[in-house]
Amino acid sequence: MRRGLAGLLFTMAAMCLALAAGGWCLQRIAFSEDAIGGVADVVVSDSAIRTELASTIADATARELGVVRGELRRTLDEYLRADSPETADVLERVVTESHARLIGLRDEPVQITSDEIVSIVRDERAAVIPAVTIPVEKVGVLSTIRVVLGWFVPLAAIAGALALLLGIVAHPRKADAAFGIGVFCLVAAVAAVLLGYVVPSYVVPEVTDNPWVGVIPEIAKDAVVMVIIVAVVLAVAGLALILGAAAARRRKVWSQPVAVHRYADQRRWS
Repeated sequence: MRRGLAGLLFTMAAMCLALAAGGWCLQRIAFSEDAIGGVADVVVSDSAIRTELASTIADATARELGVVRGELRRTLDEYLRADSPETADVLERVVTESHARLIGLRDEPVQITSDEIVSIVRDERAAVIPAVTIPVEKVGVLSTIRVVLGWFVPLAAIAGALALLLGIVAHPRKADAAFGIGVFCLVAAVAAVLLGYVVPSYVVPEVTDNPWVGVIPEIAKDAVVMVIIVAVVLAVAGLALILGAAAARRRKVWSQPVAVHRYADQRRWS
């Protein structure tokens, strides 16, 4: 009885810990201030974001520069796509702050200063133009998801740790422990793919038509190789542990002696 309970507790612990791991993965990829670091150039490769940036800057500077807005937009789009050293630092800051505002981590507006505008448009006449505000607004759904993940991940981890501790106290068989760890690995592999790639790439963009939400899928795509590697390793380890646990249980059953019952009314032959 106690061993059966231990097996159940190990399975519960595996599920909780796997969900916590998947939620943490989603946090790090889509809802962390550090998520953008080093991938601003990847984010700007998104045409909707690049168009939004080029249009906003062109609308604010075309008149001062004496050029047609449409022509300036196309020129700026080429500049942004080129990812030149002059604009790399500016874009990284703008993208980072836009992402933070999108998910509710930043209240201040996202602005591009006069000096930064000069580096982007490559024209000194733009130095007299006041700071340009990028129209990025907080998306309530994304902010709510971020907050929920903030308490769900630690609670799931605590619940999993408690279930694991109770399972150990219940004196599990080695096969039960191996099976529980195997379940954890399999569920964690699925959670890593779903929450680390599928959700940020395909589900999150559907919650709003804000073009800046494209930041999140680009981050997920940049991290997809690592997510797949981790998921494959976890899945292989999980299958190996589950199959090993099943084999151990079968060996134990076959190794037990067969009880022989004698009937009291068995006839004796003289």
